[in-house]
Amino acid sequence: MVKISKTGKKLKEWTKEELNILKREYPKTDTKLLAKKLGRSLEAVRFKAKSFSLKKTKAFMETLYIKARKAGQKRATNKK
Repeated sequence: MVKISKTGKKLKEWTKEELNILKREYPKTDTKLLAKKLGRSLEAVRFKAKSFSLKKTKAFMETLYIKARKAGQKRATNKK
């Protein structure tokens, strides 16, 4: 079923299966990948996760930090 927002935009309702996937995978999955898997926009996934007070796990956030740090070091060594 499709709902219409106040601005006239079509909104696709979330199914129980999609919500279960969101609740199970959001804390430990890259949001872009999850959005693609669910066929939703990045903003829709973030908004719905926030409505359920879902947060990324500390372990997941640490892996992002490590990846970003390695990428930064790689760029720094390539500039030399």
